[in-house]
Amino acid sequence: MLRSFFRALENLAVLDEAPRRTAMALAVGVGLSFSPLLGLQVLLAVGITLAFRLSRIAVLVGLCANVPWIMLPWYALTTAGAAAVLGTSTGDLRGRLDLILSVPFYRAAFWGYAADLLEAFLLPFLLGPTLGALALAGLTYSVALRVLTRRAAERIGTPVPPASVLAGDAEERAADGHIHDAQGARFDA
Repeated sequence: MLRSFFRALENLAVLDEAPRRTAMALAVGVGLSFSPLLGLQVLLAVGITLAFRLSRIAVLVGLCANVPWIMLPWYALTTAGAAAVLGTSTGDLRGRLDLILSVPFYRAAFWGYAADLLEAFLLPFLLGPTLGALALAGLTYSVALRVLTRRAAERIGTPVPPASVLAGDAEERAADGHIHDAQGARFDA
C-alpha cells in the first residue's frame, strides 16, 4: 500500500504546480478521506479545491487513500480511542445492539435505543477520526513535500538542499538577497 502511495507521489511530481501546493492538495484529500464526514467528503473536497485553487488531481488522489478494507478498522479504532480518552461507557455495547435489533425499525422503541447508542458514541466518533485525520494530513503533507521538492529539484537539475535549509532559512536568505536562482527560490518558499 505504501508503494502505491509513493508511486502516486511520483506521478504528482510531474504536475506544473509548486510542490507546497501539490503537497497541500494531497494532504487535504487524505484528511477528508479519513474524516468522519462520510458522504460529504467529495463535496467538501470540491469546495475546498475551488476556494483555494488547489490541484484537483492531487485532492482526488488523497480522497482515494481510505480504501474499504481499512475504513472499518480505522473508524473503529479511532472511535474506541476517543471513547477511552473521554471516558465514554462502552461496556454494554453488545446489549445495546441486541436491544436495537430486537424491535422493528418502525417502532418508537427502536429509535429510542438508537438514540441511546448514538448519544454514547457520537462525540467519540466525531472526535477520534477527526484528530486522526488531521494527524494523517500533517504526515502526508510532510512526506509529500519532501518527495515532491526532491523530484522538482531533480527535474530542473539543481542539487537538493538539505532539509534544514528548506525548512528554516528561506525567509532570511531571501531578505538578505542571498538567493540567486529564482527557480530554486520557488521551492524554498
